[in-house]
Amino acid sequence: MNTLTTHLKYFSKLSGVFIFSLLKIYAIGILSTVITFTLGIYILAESLGASLGHSGALAFLIATVMAKPLSAGLFYLLMIAAPFCIAIFSTKYGMSRIISRLVQDHSKTILIPFIDKAVEKFKNNQPIVVKNSADYALAKTRLLNEFKNNSENKILKRILSYALNKVKFDELNLGDENTNFDDIIKTTLIEKLHELAEPSAMLFYIYIGLQWISLILMYFLNI
Repeated sequence: MNTLTTHLKYFSKLSGVFIFSLLKIYAIGILSTVITFTLGIYILAESLGASLGHSGALAFLIATVMAKPLSAGLFYLLMIAAPFCIAIFSTKYGMSRIISRLVQDHSKTILIPFIDKAVEKFKNNQPIVVKNSADYALAKTRLLNEFKNNSENKILKRILSYALNKVKFDELNLGDENTNFDDIIKTTLIEKLHELAEPSAMLFYIYIGLQWISLILMYFLNI
């Protein structure tokens, strides 16, 4: 089995890891949101009782927020934020999973050689002096294009583009005039990949926990 075939199979496996991780977070997030939303509306309706009458959605919203400003307000904010939070956390978790696998399995055989090749081509074709954040923004755009043009592998391009976008200008050690930008960005990018290679869904589960805490507040406290 040649190297190309091996790499194709490996990246197909990474795609599976990403999709599974994405769907896992989405499933938990959607299930929790649907359950807490249903229970939350029921709790709010029961707490107001007959005073609601046959009021519409807007009147119900206003009445519940006035009756329980803290708990109902928190509940509604969490429900509104749910689609965005679930999408952001699931993508972040999925990316960290595949970056972790790639760094552990093929850091020296795939990742670093590809970065070296892209940075070398960037240096030869479009030399640029980076002294400030504006220069860095331009250099980053050009380097992102090199990543896209140097490989047909969508996963590899997505991983490196994702990591490069996380590298901020302040993280670059440009104080030493003897060190060129190409070496700095390569080193910083590799460090950023190792930093991102730590899968954690803690923030996501904190968000899920807040959904359930809002239910507890609405049920037990009149705030």
